[in-house]
Amino acid sequence: MKATNEPLGVGELIHDGVIYDKMNTSLEDLPFYTKWVRLAAGPALELCCGTGRLLLPLVQAGLPVTGLDFTPSMLERARAKARQAGLAVDLIEGDMRRFDLGRRFALVYIPFNSLQNTYTRADLEAIFACVHRHLAPEGRFIVDVFNPDLRLMIERARDFCEIDRFRLDDGRECIVAERCHYDAATQVNRVTWRFRLGDDVHDQKLDMRCFYPEELDALLAYNGFRVLHKFGHYDERPFASDAPKQICVCAPLADSGHAPFPPPTGR
Repeated sequence: MKATNEPLGVGELIHDGVIYDKMNTSLEDLPFYTKWVRLAAGPALELCCGTGRLLLPLVQAGLPVTGLDFTPSMLERARAKARQAGLAVDLIEGDMRRFDLGRRFALVYIPFNSLQNTYTRADLEAIFACVHRHLAPEGRFIVDVFNPDLRLMIERARDFCEIDRFRLDDGRECIVAERCHYDAATQVNRVTWRFRLGDDVHDQKLDMRCFYPEELDALLAYNGFRVLHKFGHYDERPFASDAPKQICVCAPLADSGHAPFPPPTGR
């Protein structure tokens, strides 16, 4: 499939808090993050906290977690769920490329592949710089992304494949199908999710930047982080070529203020 010049990004329906919660019910990663927030023994910051899928159970367990997200509808949904559960939560609207909370955290983490919605090197470096400014000297930083599956991307390029179906609160059935093509120049998997709501069909983009294993390790190192552990699964099995995930637990380097990259060129 030929490349498209359409701007990279994520569609509005995918950022809809209700639809997000219908499609993302798994808490497979909760035990992993519960462990690491407890080990941090201090306040934690979740970047791209969304509707609180992960953050709210952590807060409910008595853990001090602050959430940051740039999507108002997601945060509105998270606050509504927190009120319903009787939880006091610290949720902040902001962009993880440029935020200043004026405090440091024992743990900063970007869960659930959220870093893959960042498409340029300049933006990645801005995120890592913000993490450094908010991370305690002995703190930890966790990045959680897919391990690129080239065979799956090729298979999904052929035609739409159903990936989910659920009912909305108004009773309508929603069927979600996926098709994608990989843009090698940008390392972005150009994903289209087709939402079929009764007779209505909505195509929404969900562009995902691919991070190859050695590239991810290098990006972290060049931006002042030392990878302490690299897991391929939430049960902390070591990373291997056939692992579905790349989960990096990192520590800040002492000289992290001096990134060896030359000035960013926009990609």
